[in-house]
Amino acid sequence: MASPHRTDWRFYVFIRTKLGEGESLEDDPRTGRPSTSRTEENIAAVRRMIEENRHTTIAVISDDLGLSTGSIHTIIHEDLKMRKVCSRWVPHLLSDDEKMRRVQCASAILTEFGPDGHKRITDIVTGDEKWFYFFQVPHKRQNMVWLGEKDARPTVVKGGFRSRKQMFIVFFSSTGPVSVVTVPKGQNVSATYYTETALKSVVKNLEKTKPTRLASGKVHLHHDNASSHTAVKTRQFLEESKLQLINHPPYSPDLAPCDFWLFPKLSEKLAGINFQREQDLARKINAELRTISDCEYSECFVKWMTRLQKCVNLRGEYVEGV
Repeated sequence: MASPHRTDWRFYVFIRTKLGEGESLEDDPRTGRPSTSRTEENIAAVRRMIEENRHTTIAVISDDLGLSTGSIHTIIHEDLKMRKVCSRWVPHLLSDDEKMRRVQCASAILTEFGPDGHKRITDIVTGDEKWFYFFQVPHKRQNMVWLGEKDARPTVVKGGFRSRKQMFIVFFSSTGPVSVVTVPKGQNVSATYYTETALKSVVKNLEKTKPTRLASGKVHLHHDNASSHTAVKTRQFLEESKLQLINHPPYSPDLAPCDFWLFPKLSEKLAGINFQREQDLARKINAELRTISDCEYSECFVKWMTRLQKCVNLRGEYVEGV
């Protein structure tokens, strides 16, 4: 009995000998049945429905126009060159004046601390307040696990919204953490508390690590525009301590290193851990701050300068993806 492989080989040789020069075994392309739905009239109707309601769906357009969902999909993507994306979430709808203020502040920081600036980026200390939950619900992707064929799907209690929380005030520089203050339960972060507790802790640590730079007025403090940060008492304390203030534009968490880098990073590290005591949460936060490498802290400030430049280039619009 002949081998099936040999039979296949002989058949292939036979076919090749029957083909003329330049002929192929591949099927010729066929035009198929011409589309009757992609007319100028239907394309215009689809465009009109989308312009009237940007949230409309392919199913709704299909029902209204009496065309198949496949035809609507083709018209939208191939003829109209459109795609559907989620709206971009922003902290605030910026006015023209607020955009201009963002550009002015960003330009001022870049002039002093940018690539061509005359001041050291290592002389900047930045910080802010942050609520941390005793149980932080992990991001959905953090809950994904590999399961065997007979393994049961694990469950996670979504208790973060009901969990206790604790406020911390964190300051850091391009070389690492500078100060971490645990705000007592029920304590309002007023200008008095902010200066007498948080900022005094910063100054105390700077007197140990940067005594000469601090005494000569070369250390700069950056924080946002919370009322306790902009109060007269706070400004007086900064002046007395020889800390130079870096102005921050309103409604601009995308330009604050704590908001766009440190706090999201800490929240991810704390996700899924159920803390029973305030001391345990504080100890973990301090430990995580110390595990972040000096290189990462330094890169954060480089990203900050990049964000500031992008803000200028975007004429004050919010910055993403840096």
